[in-house]
Amino acid sequence: MSRPMEELRGYFAVHSQGLGHATRAVALARGLLERRRDLYLLFLAGSPALDLVVASGFDALTMPPAPDWQTTDGVLDPVWRWYRDYGRYLRIARRFLESEADWDYYRFLLSDSELASAREAIRHRIPTALILDATRHDFARDPLSRLVEGPANFWASRIARRADLVLAAESAPDWPNIRRIGPIVRAFSASREKLRDDFVFRKRTILVTVGGTAVGEFLIREAVRAFHELKLDDVSMVVVSGPKLKADPGSGVYTYGFLPNLQDYVLAADLVITTAGKGTVNEALAAGTPVIAIPPKGHAEAERNAAALGYRPDDIRRLKELIPQRLALGRLPPKPMGNGEAVGFLIEFLDRAANR
Repeated sequence: MSRPMEELRGYFAVHSQGLGHATRAVALARGLLERRRDLYLLFLAGSPALDLVVASGFDALTMPPAPDWQTTDGVLDPVWRWYRDYGRYLRIARRFLESEADWDYYRFLLSDSELASAREAIRHRIPTALILDATRHDFARDPLSRLVEGPANFWASRIARRADLVLAAESAPDWPNIRRIGPIVRAFSASREKLRDDFVFRKRTILVTVGGTAVGEFLIREAVRAFHELKLDDVSMVVVSGPKLKADPGSGVYTYGFLPNLQDYVLAADLVITTAGKGTVNEALAAGTPVIAIPPKGHAEAERNAAALGYRPDDIRRLKELIPQRLALGRLPPKPMGNGEAVGFLIEFLDRAANR
């Protein structure tokens, strides 16, 4: 008689600022569960990432939420304030983990940019894998923010160096525990034709999506204004404002707050307008849907994502010109993604964790 396979249990922690980390974590978790049937993942996530994780069918333990960026009309405020708030978050998250985490029962930690849990796991000598966009931040634009950002980067790099594995989506130092990975996206649930039929997309459709933070209010406002001024009779607009903003419907404009299957709307749309978050940009590239990426000014990561596609913050004033141009492109060749390679690295990590 064969012996039952012992369950391998671990935490998957997700940085809860916005939804990009959660979408990547969900995609990786699904890939891992397809490869290892003995695996059980309990997510650690705060709102709004928690909502996406639970809507995707995973069990989760509610963590304190991470702070949001502060912006003024699409421009990031001095980021020293965010670092101050993040320091408070780390103290609250540490107390939460000291009380709630069971490091004897859960034998490993995967963490998408959630450093409080990584710090605690490493302290308890738990096998730890980090998924990061980059190993350091470069958001500071004023002297005080630079003064704060330097020590913050040093602290984060110490954690990353001590992790068993770091999967880095952008440029990273040549550390022995780092592996570079390509874009990670969630799988589309059906063909584009079926999704358009399911969503009742009868006209060419512009999807405006601004992620899970409150940063994108400026883009919703300007995209809707440009759409109304263009008077495109054969085009409709779908605005997904996310959990922290509200958009009002109007003539030809349909609004949603939170959609757990946003990737399907990206595939079904004819054009995506986004604040250049990595998750939405990658989903558009994987779908072959043309994209307009207008980043908040001063958001270094979003500005890099947008620049790679030929956009910059000042393009917000060119939406009336850009929308017809990009709609005329039609479907683009889908870009290959890096899910398989990333899941492979994590499977190797889990094999080592299981044998400890």
